[in-house]
This record gives sequence, C-alpha cells and structure tokens, in this order.
Amino acid sequence: MKRRMARRGKNRDMTGSGCLGKSADRAVCAVLGLCAALLFTACAGEENAAGQAGKDAVRLGGAEAAAGQSGQNEDWLAERMRQDRRTRQDLRTEPEDMERIERIDLSAYESGRVILSGSGDMWLSGSLDGQVVIDAQEDELVHLYLAGVEITSLKGPAMQIQEAAKVIVTLVSDTENVLSDSPDYKDFEETPACLYSACDLTINGGGALRVYGYHGDGIRSKDRIRLLDGTFAVHAKGDGIRGNDGIYMWEASVDIESEKNGLRTVNQGADDRGVIEINGGTLSAVAGKNGVCAASDLYLYRGKGSIKAVEEKVRTEGTAYIAEGFLK
Repeated sequence: MKRRMARRGKNRDMTGSGCLGKSADRAVCAVLGLCAALLFTACAGEENAAGQAGKDAVRLGGAEAAAGQSGQNEDWLAERMRQDRRTRQDLRTEPEDMERIERIDLSAYESGRVILSGSGDMWLSGSLDGQVVIDAQEDELVHLYLAGVEITSLKGPAMQIQEAAKVIVTLVSDTENVLSDSPDYKDFEETPACLYSACDLTINGGGALRVYGYHGDGIRSKDRIRLLDGTFAVHAKGDGIRGNDGIYMWEASVDIESEKNGLRTVNQGADDRGVIEINGGTLSAVAGKNGVCAASDLYLYRGKGSIKAVEEKVRTEGTAYIAEGFLK
C-alpha cells in the first residue's frame, strides 16, 4: 500500500515539472513514465504472488509447503516411520489362554443392557437388541474379542465404554461384526456415538466391523483411537470416527460416509495430542463437512486415500504432511 502511495506522489511531481513542454522534456518524461509503469507492474506482481502464497498457507492450514519441499519431505517421512505408536497390548490379537477366557453369547440375553464389569479377555458372539456396557476399574485393561457380533440398540449407543484404563477390541478373523444405534439418545446425550469410549480405544484383528450411527458419531473416544488392521465401514449422522486426543491408523481399510467430518480430532497438546496419522492401508471418505479434520498435525503416508467432501478434503490447525500419491 505504501508503494502505491509513493508512486502516485511521484506521478504528480512529474506532471507538475512540465511533461507537456519541450520535445526533449517529452522524451525524458516518456522514459520516466515507462520506468514507473514497469516498476508498478513488478511491485503489483510481487504483491499478488505474496497474497496467493498467503492464501495457500491459510487454505492448507499451514500445510504442504513444508511437505512439498525437496529433502524435507524425506525427513518427516523417515522420522514418522522410525516411530511405532502401537503398544505390546495393541498388537495382541489372540487370547492369552483360550481355555480360561470368559465367553459371552449375547443371544442368551433377551434385550436390554449387558454390563461387563470385569477385566481381561472376553469373547463375544451372537446378537443382542440392546447395549453392551463396559464398566471396569479405571486402572484395568479390557480386551474384547468380537466373533460375529450384531448389536442393535433401541436407545443410546450400541457399545458404551464407561470406564477402564484402556479397551482393546479384536475383530476375529473371518467374522463380520455389526453395531447399530437409534436416533433416540434421551438420557445418553453425553455419549453421542454408536461405539462410544471414555478411554483409549484400540481396534485390531483381521475381521470386519460395520457401524451405523443414526444419531451422532459412528466411533468416538474421549482419548485416542487406534485402528490396526481390519476392515471398517462407518455410516454416521455426525463424524465418522472422532478421537478427541488423536487418531492413528495402521494398515486398516476404512470406508466412511458421514454428514459431518470423516476423521476428526479436537484437542491439542504435547505427545502428538490431536494428531491424525495414517500409516498404510486405505481411507475412503465421503463427508458433508471435511474429509479429515485435525486439531494438530496431520500425517498421511504409506497408503491410499480417496476423499470427497463438501468443504475441504483435508483441514488441519497444525501442519499437513502428505506423501506424494497418497490422495486422489
């Protein structure tokens, strides 16, 4: 803006000094006018380029400028691949003792709530019109094995994890598991998801999980969500998958149709809080808002993504690091 004001002042000075006088003066004035025009064009071009770069940075949330630079792309990718955010517990997909595992046939219950208050390994199968509620101690680990489960809730979440230190859900290989809720969430307003967890949630295994969230989110945790292996299909009125403190996907196949965001985190902080990271596998998302919405940094690599969104395919409050060829 200051440059433009200075140029206008200079033009006024030139006009006042006799640009319409003698021929020599006319030649000098013409040269000076041409120089001023060129200077104006160059400055305007610099301003437009700077403005466009600023717009790109805002549009990407401070994103791919870093990821797209030669060398730096390799640096962040190598650093992320050196880290393994899976714990020993996350990697376990078989019971420690098949003979002593607690087996629960949901078909034996007519309806209502099935409350699991113990810890350790539990093997679930069968169908239930109602809810499965996990209510363990705050320092206990619960490991659920879903072996052909179908839970249809008539009110509130189909599966609700009220309390535990951490819950791991293993999708038993060659099984399909289905969770469905209803639009009626009276008395369940604080747990607005078909699969709701108040603690860290890991889902692993070689089976499949279909989730139908007819009220709000499909899968939601107040803490972190890890999807390791497995095949997921999530349909939701709200967000498809929401992990408030973070979402980590490793070699999972995830298909989301949601009226709001596909993947979403909401908190920020140290230790990758709010980060969304996809390390291998596939993500397919059709979203009414944003395809992937991260409150912190975003890492997409070693996989493939196909995202269709009404607002933005990728939105982040941090920096987006996206490997070449990940997004279609």
